[in-house]
Amino acid sequence: KMGHYMLDRLAELKDKHAVIGDVRGKGLFLGAELVADRTTREPMAEKKVQMVTADCMAQGIIIGATNRSLPGKNNTLCFSPALIATKDDIDQIIEGVDGALSRVFG
Repeated sequence: KMGHYMLDRLAELKDKHAVIGDVRGKGLFLGAELVADRTTREPMAEKKVQMVTADCMAQGIIIGATNRSLPGKNNTLCFSPALIATKDDIDQIIEGVDGALSRVFG
């Protein structure tokens, strides 16, 4: 139930931020792919992705990013909140990521 809720909230972020090319996942293991261009699906620069995760960490929100796939293709934010996460917890994560995306990408 919370996985569907979080996926819906991530889809809202996709509608708001052009840098999110796709959101996907199963249960509470979710990802948001960051792209430089939605049409070409060009991956966002890894440094920018790391800036988003660092901004979230500074807010006390721990998210990850792919970091062991192909060089230059590690552009997906990774979410895996606790299985006991509530709607309020998920809302806090989404709001933090929203703010981080706004600060990093303007």
